Amino acid sequence: ACDYLDQAELMQRFGIDRSAAILSGASASANPGQLTAGLLSVAQARGAEIASPVEITDLAETGDSAALATREGGVLTAEQVVFCTGYEFLPVMESRAHRITSTWALASRPRIARPDWLDRSLVWEASEPYLYFRSARDGRIIAGGEDMDDPEAYRDPARLHAKARRIALKLRNLCGIEIGSPAYVWAAPFGNTSDGLPIIDRVPGFSCAHAVMGFGGNGITFSMIAAQIIAARLSDKRDPDEELFAFR
Repeated sequence: ACDYLDQAELMQRFGIDRSAAILSGASASANPGQLTAGLLSVAQARGAEIASPVEITDLAETGDSAALATREGGVLTAEQVVFCTGYEFLPVMESRAHRITSTWALASRPRIARPDWLDRSLVWEASEPYLYFRSARDGRIIAGGEDMDDPEAYRDPARLHAKARRIALKLRNLCGIEIGSPAYVWAAPFGNTSDGLPIIDRVPGFSCAHAVMGFGGNGITFSMIAAQIIAARLSDKRDPDEELFAFR
């Protein structure tokens, strides 16, 4: 369930001066490194074999299976292949609807002064460009946004620090949090699509290769949808929503 907060209630409860907000109880946060390691550990315990590090350079179908060529000259084979590689993909998976975006983020020093409610909340300001922030267990503030539709902008060191200053300023202006000099700043590319919906479909020209890409800023939600659609397809079933995410 969600609650609509008008301007007066938003200011009273959270000290944020905006026209309105949506307050939802269905949110969660996680350490992405620990979460990924945990998922891989469970998969391995269930019989999955992990080949890492490895770079796939080509893909071919051989009868009812797929062969994957590696940078080192080896070949991996599988009955089905699912590419969940974010912004890195083979040329055969290129799509006019898919684009690469640059994004920036920062983490403050520990034990930053902050409102009590932030330790129980995740905040997303749906502006253009957007701003998101939350607190960590050690009292750090993690914030980010300032996306640019430029696949190379994240590589610019000068822009990295300028974007970090901009994020810190927006954080201060929105809710009065002063983080000073960030402890960490970083930038990265990620995949997005022209209509905001991910691509969850077979790779064109292949029957046993699947692409999961273009999540944008909604990876947690879209990854669950992708898992359901791909799992159904691998079980020779059809998900009722699969046409919404067709390769395009």
